[in-house]
Amino acid sequence: MTSLIALALIAHQEQPARQQDKHRFIQDRAFQLDKLKQAECKIGKHKFKLWVMDTDAKRMEGMMFVTAKDFKDDEGMIFVFPNEDFRRFWMRNTLVDLDITYNDKDGKINTVLTMTKLDETTDYSSKGPALTVIELRDGTAKKLGLEEGMTWEIPEWVVAKD
Repeated sequence: MTSLIALALIAHQEQPARQQDKHRFIQDRAFQLDKLKQAECKIGKHKFKLWVMDTDAKRMEGMMFVTAKDFKDDEGMIFVFPNEDFRRFWMRNTLVDLDITYNDKDGKINTVLTMTKLDETTDYSSKGPALTVIELRDGTAKKLGLEEGMTWEIPEWVVAKD
């Protein structure tokens, strides 16, 4: 009986931390952040928890309607496609500036850009074929020195579902 009480106390003590890590419900999103899988991806000594956008519907929604308060400096999105190809992103309904890296099949960056919130006219295209695209908080690429030729470590399970 004592161990059950101890477990209940531990669970109760851990609850506030879990609550704090929860992301708010965003009315206009089809895919809520807390319902998306996250992959730990690394570049150099830096680790990121990236929401996996592995279907066409998820990739189309991307970071739409997310505010700066909705994600931490070590969070972002990884868009994974069924094939390597030239890619172009835009910022429709995207409320924050973002850094973006386009990465080939081996995770090697071929393009690094900063995209401006709500910008639907600028050409944010990759310079080469990309299998994955990673979006991070604006300023992250410069702060960490991310540049073409660097390689992301992406878990093997991160693959397109379509």
